[in-house]
Amino acid sequence: MSSAFPRFRGKWRHRAIVNPKEFLRRYYPDLRAPRRCLVVWNPRLAERLAERFRGARVPALAPFYVVPGGESPVGLVCPRGVGAPTTITQCEELAAAGTREFLGVGTAGGLSPSLASGEVVVCDGAVRDEGTSHHYAPAHVPARPSPTLRRWVERTLERAGVSFRVGPSWTTDAPYRETVPELRHYRSRGVLTVEMEASAMFLFGRARRVQVASVFVISDHLTDRGWDPRLHEVTGRLEDVAAAVLGGSLSSPGSRSARGGTPRAGSTGVVRRGSPRSADRSRSRS
Repeated sequence: MSSAFPRFRGKWRHRAIVNPKEFLRRYYPDLRAPRRCLVVWNPRLAERLAERFRGARVPALAPFYVVPGGESPVGLVCPRGVGAPTTITQCEELAAAGTREFLGVGTAGGLSPSLASGEVVVCDGAVRDEGTSHHYAPAHVPARPSPTLRRWVERTLERAGVSFRVGPSWTTDAPYRETVPELRHYRSRGVLTVEMEASAMFLFGRARRVQVASVFVISDHLTDRGWDPRLHEVTGRLEDVAAAVLGGSLSSPGSRSARGGTPRAGSTGVVRRGSPRSADRSRSRS
């Protein structure tokens, strides 16, 4: 048995036993998801956006809304918990139901002293320091968003008057195990943020040939002296950014006819969900 992760080498070459399409066929046979879906990790944010854009709740999977639009509707989903496993489980099921574009809008910790609370970062790549992505592609495969969808996000934020920076993120499964040596290591290499989902979302997109992009609002800071939390200060800013992305999707879908997918890297199945968790009351960023 290999000591590398995942434990079974070359698993990406093999078909998964559990398939999300089979899961939907058995339990949600009538579910049809919009082509584009906005992913947020705060239940109250999802509710506010659904009310603001007159979204209709769909009684399936996690909290999920369909927001009507001029050309086509947009999905709005809040996974049942933060982190890569629950997020990718939800994305797998939505992809099986028809979603081809995923836009993640969440919070992230800032690694750079030049980043202020509430500042916006569009992610252009991620360090794979979580487990889920390694079940989708070998460790040497970089975690990158769809170039087409990322450029659409940048143009949409510019039109909405939202200033932003572009840079890489560090994705981790263990927010209570972020250390000063790690902070210094990634900061010295130009990594701007830390969060819990981006690298897994990007490799899921590569494997399933769907487009994925992520944008973050800085909600706290990691420093050599410790943690500087500002989550309570950026709630409004996060809603504004999410509303700009959702509103832009409804009025100018942009990339829906584009082909920005990446080569297929393997196959996987559904992981069963854990218990619900409120992002508002959690130390975790998403």
